[in-house]
Amino acid sequence: MDKLLDVLKSLSDETRLRILNLLYDRELCVCDVMDTLQISQAKASRHLIYLKNAGLVKDRKHAQWAYYALTRDDRLLFIDHLVHDNLRTLEPYKKDLTNLADCLRQ
Repeated sequence: MDKLLDVLKSLSDETRLRILNLLYDRELCVCDVMDTLQISQAKASRHLIYLKNAGLVKDRKHAQWAYYALTRDDRLLFIDHLVHDNLRTLEPYKKDLTNLADCLRQ
């Protein structure tokens, strides 16, 4: 039950929801999250670590870069519905996906 509470608490912040939306389809480095959301490295890292501690994302290191991806867990299928049925129909989440595509093209 503590794990579920941690997950729900992590979903109570708009920046973390925006990050989940970005990570839903692909792995991203911290710099991609920063550029897309126009936030500082410290803020991006803090929120990513919060999501990692809740078990929603996992990370891997490659040289000096940290990459994050959504953790897939059958017990957290409601995240799929949250992202597809809710977040991706609302601003700023739709705009974030457009910004991400632009950032990745560069």
